Amino acid sequence: MFEVKKRILFVDDDNNYQRILKNMLEIEGYTVTVADNAADAVELFRKSKYDLLLTDFMMESVDGLQLLSLIRRIDPNMKVIVLTASAETDPEIRSFKLYVNDFIRKPADFEVILARIERVLRETTESVSETLQSELEDIVVSTKSLMVTKGGERIQVNQREFDLLLLFLKNRNIVLTREEILEAVWKVNHDYSLIDLRSVDTVIKNLRKKLNLVSIYSIRGVGYEWVE
Repeated sequence: MFEVKKRILFVDDDNNYQRILKNMLEIEGYTVTVADNAADAVELFRKSKYDLLLTDFMMESVDGLQLLSLIRRIDPNMKVIVLTASAETDPEIRSFKLYVNDFIRKPADFEVILARIERVLRETTESVSETLQSELEDIVVSTKSLMVTKGGERIQVNQREFDLLLLFLKNRNIVLTREEILEAVWKVNHDYSLIDLRSVDTVIKNLRKKLNLVSIYSIRGVGYEWVE
């Protein structure tokens, strides 16, 4: 079967790095469009459809996260990976708060970058047009429209709560540790010092209250389980 190439919009003002990574990704079968500034990137995004935004964090005038804010106004569900050469933690924390799909520090081996891209795009493919539901909770979740209904009534949840609900519905009757939840929802890659583990408890508490949930059980000293 013919497989459509995944389209990546790659934004980086380091033209040499941009050229090298673009060539390597194209060898792997991706279609890569490049821009070296936010204005050109937004214009390209308006004209064409992309599966992934790969952007550098440190750029002149507008950084990668400001670009992300502009892109998300056009497509709220756009998958995003942020690259940075900075050793500081602030870019990573800001990225988490904006729900980027992954965060990679330069220099990184190409195999690492490729694996991260494949993972993010695989998540996209698996969630397209998917609807999950819980008969016990009378909940329906649409990953395409990002809509959550309970008893036929739409319930407003934020992105973090939505992602957490989706995680539980995909892993029913499986105990999830707080660390696993952080990796899946907060996109923390084994560096838990950046995020307070109690953040998981807070979001779950809010989700329980909004949806009047009875299916989420706390497993003391471990994490949580959706029992259904």
